[in-house]
Amino acid sequence: MPFKIADDPQTDYRELVKNAYNRCAMNYAGQRRTTIEAELSLITEHLTPSSKVLDVGCGAGIPVARHLAETFSLTGIDISSTMIALARENVPTARFIIADVMETEFPASSFDAIVSFYAIFHIPRQEHLNLFRRLARWLRPGGLLLFTIANKDDGAGYTEDDFFGETMYWSNFGPSTYEKFLTETGFQIEQEGIVGGGYESVDAPEEIHPFFFAVKREGL
Repeated sequence: MPFKIADDPQTDYRELVKNAYNRCAMNYAGQRRTTIEAELSLITEHLTPSSKVLDVGCGAGIPVARHLAETFSLTGIDISSTMIALARENVPTARFIIADVMETEFPASSFDAIVSFYAIFHIPRQEHLNLFRRLARWLRPGGLLLFTIANKDDGAGYTEDDFFGETMYWSNFGPSTYEKFLTETGFQIEQEGIVGGGYESVDAPEEIHPFFFAVKREGL
């Protein structure tokens, strides 16, 4: 079967994600769109050239990091060293970090905005509430958050056997749970919507990904 429940206690799914992206980085990056999702303007229209932006799960840096780095001070973080090597070539003006976002620390209020496209669902979902606590801490009051998730609650998580030739791990709640997480961690939801999968062209139906645009409440 191409999809399997991710319940093997002997498998380190975080390592699985890292190793899979290290091996498929070139193939995966070559399939990404080179034009940004229109929803990124929800962030950019509120920022100034001095703004500091964090891209969580930045991949090879195209198109999101490259677009943001043209105007803003951009930091990208990704667990895959191969992806970061590509990002440094593609976006030489940005700062890139090879790290797990759940094991990294930035000073409080370091960023004016945080974006994360097609990445959060690779983190075990039992860590997602803590992830949003971390993102809230790293954002200044009034800071902006834009991120995508998968389309539905996938239970305990699952693996896909042929993700650009590799086995990949996914773990996600449904959108209503992320609404609760955002409220609990100090965010005001400004807009929700749907974006595609971000691929140029693949031999599969177009993916659908909910997105959230939220603002960290003042005084937090």
